Amino acid sequence: MKKLLIALLAAGAVSVYAQDARTTAAQISTAPTAADKAVAKASENSIAIGVTMTDGNSDTLLGTASFLHERKGDDYTLRLGIDGAYGETETETDTDDGKKKETVKSTENVKGVAEYRRLISERAYILGNLTALYDDIADVDYRVVLSIGPGYYLMKSDAATLSVDAGPAYITEKVGGEKNDEFALRFGERYERKLSDTAKVWQAVEYIPLVDDFGDYLLNSEIGIEAAVNNSVSLRLVVKNAYDSTPAEGREKSDTTVIGALAYKL
Repeated sequence: MKKLLIALLAAGAVSVYAQDARTTAAQISTAPTAADKAVAKASENSIAIGVTMTDGNSDTLLGTASFLHERKGDDYTLRLGIDGAYGETETETDTDDGKKKETVKSTENVKGVAEYRRLISERAYILGNLTALYDDIADVDYRVVLSIGPGYYLMKSDAATLSVDAGPAYITEKVGGEKNDEFALRFGERYERKLSDTAKVWQAVEYIPLVDDFGDYLLNSEIGIEAAVNNSVSLRLVVKNAYDSTPAEGREKSDTTVIGALAYKL
């Protein structure tokens, strides 16, 4: 499953990158133009809500909600977000005493992220990133990752951006009932592209191995598309994968979530 998802994400990213290959080469080899400059100060707040239900041999309910604040200035970008999901599955089985219904919690997680980028040149920046995760199904009571480091925009225009960054990270977590505090490295990549004035796509990957054991790592990936319905409402489809090479005992290494939601600009 992990290899399939990574292959899909890579294929999607490569197909989109191919449209900008010549533009990217020209931008890297020449001095920045006016299109490379950061946009004027602007901020955007949005919430997204999604619900999935099935009824029949198995009754399922999955709800997702997220909030995102983005602010862009002449020399900085701030992104604050929080998202959560909760799901239940109800099954009905035949017993000697008749039909029996059983409800099992299938999803319960919350994740918050705070990211700040400060430009130190037209393309180079310093990144500060903080994430916090709770996932009951994966037996993660908490996982906090703090990282800082340099980054660089390989592509930077009004239509598209492609950035890479790397740096040290600190992880504190309680997984499977055990507390751990570890030093790690974080390697990140993010691509965003406007398909039109009302539609955009994005893709992101972060790889976080421990300093003393690269076989113990976290790998988070995401790809999404959003299209406006009107000035306030848009449709959003996101695929996320969280891979933990050393999960809690009895838990799977990979968790994949497909989210379809309505997003509202505040």
